[in-house]
Amino acid sequence: MTVVGIAYALNKNNERVATLHVTDSFDEYDKNAELGRSCLGQKVDTVYVGTLDISNIKVGTAIDVAYDKAIQTKNGVFQPIKRIDVIK
Repeated sequence: MTVVGIAYALNKNNERVATLHVTDSFDEYDKNAELGRSCLGQKVDTVYVGTLDISNIKVGTAIDVAYDKAIQTKNGVFQPIKRIDVIK
């Protein structure tokens, strides 16, 4: 996936948190013409990274996000980011 934007905000603890806006190719599931599904262009997603250090990530950087095990909380299921790899 490719970073096309980075949004910053302050959380309730006055910490700077970030959200990455990324584009990627559609999954094969979404492109199954036999089942009536088709796609044009690229899909767009957001990845909340919170206070994770993303100083090495700029707009235009190709990345791969690895997630850790899902955690059940009182607010629902949360899957923390294990690491973000920069792809050259």
